[in-house]
Amino acid sequence: MSAKRSSRRLGAATLAKELSIIRNEFAAFMRASGYQTFTVGLYQRSLLSIATWLATRGKPLTSIRGDDVHSILDGFVVRHNGCRTFSRHRPALHRWLAFQGVSRRPADSIHVVSLRWLEDFDRFLGEANGLSIHTRIYRHRYAKEFLSWRFGQRPVAWHQVTSQDIWRFAERFCCRVESSSANVMLCSLRVFLRYVQLRGACDASLAQAVPTVANYGRPIRPLVMSEPQVRQLARAFRKNDRAANRDCAMVLCMVDLGLRASDVARLHLQDLNPTQRCLSVFSTETGQRRQLPLTDRLVAAIARYVRESRPTTASDQLFVRILPPFDRPLDSMIVRNAVRGAYARCGFPKSWTGTHRLRHTFATRLYNRGVALRQIGDLLGHRDPESTNRYTHIDLNGLKALAQPWPR
Repeated sequence: MSAKRSSRRLGAATLAKELSIIRNEFAAFMRASGYQTFTVGLYQRSLLSIATWLATRGKPLTSIRGDDVHSILDGFVVRHNGCRTFSRHRPALHRWLAFQGVSRRPADSIHVVSLRWLEDFDRFLGEANGLSIHTRIYRHRYAKEFLSWRFGQRPVAWHQVTSQDIWRFAERFCCRVESSSANVMLCSLRVFLRYVQLRGACDASLAQAVPTVANYGRPIRPLVMSEPQVRQLARAFRKNDRAANRDCAMVLCMVDLGLRASDVARLHLQDLNPTQRCLSVFSTETGQRRQLPLTDRLVAAIARYVRESRPTTASDQLFVRILPPFDRPLDSMIVRNAVRGAYARCGFPKSWTGTHRLRHTFATRLYNRGVALRQIGDLLGHRDPESTNRYTHIDLNGLKALAQPWPR
């Protein structure tokens, strides 16, 4: 028997053992954790597919760690299956790691002093700037990436950081992403360095050294959706499906009210007033609540979700998890995955992945109907009128009809 055939049999035996564990021990672990039979079967099918796919690459499922989850999802879900949503496979992998007793979060590779800087920076963004949790997450992420790149596991020494370090880091990062994503990262780094300057740990030259990437020929703001596309998106959810009922209501909250994904995830039952047909939303920018009128289709969608799909739970959140554990708070990533799945079912461009497109569409529709910018800003929860101006897109084709020939 050749060594190659022996290796192939060993791989087949390992895969067969893993499939048996998924069907038996893992299923028992899920049921003991309080998961329903439907969810157990869903996670099993996901893991069976991933284990088989990993076996063709010579990697057993039992060997994966928290660091491997993203690369597995990117390879299996995006490249192998051609799908853009991880909502079904990511939780299955996380439960598998819990079953294996492996942490889903990789160990921090930076010094404890760097972690303190990041914690203080995040607290500053929330308490002093009033930023939403989503904005704080990516600003924290890119600040951490810079500290990890510059200092690693060594203590932070700001006197050692030079403008050349900023340029080298920007060059290293920007070659991997689109120019718009690079500018988001660079903006986060600039904000972090200004915070460091505010603390007196560095001078203004570091923040001023952060470059901006040219974005020639590309739209600075996301293109808004047309009315037919908005109607198509609202119809992109299956009827009589628990998850679809919830996802449809969440998407309509963004389409008809201009809410952020984080705003939708934070809604509570007491925020809904069906008698007056309005929704109370807290604005992290102004620190105040605003009352938003509900449209007929949004009222119907929320009523259908609460009546048919919302599970019994102690949570007072309006939108909760459809799969257990029900009491765990719904995060904005689930909201984004609902939008991305709807984009894919509608056949929209693959570059459409964000939810802010819906917020831009909401503002632009109101502006085209003659609503004043101040009123649109109040509905969006903006404190600065210039922020509202960035959300309204002028219909240039419509303006061409108003143009008159130059008098001779």
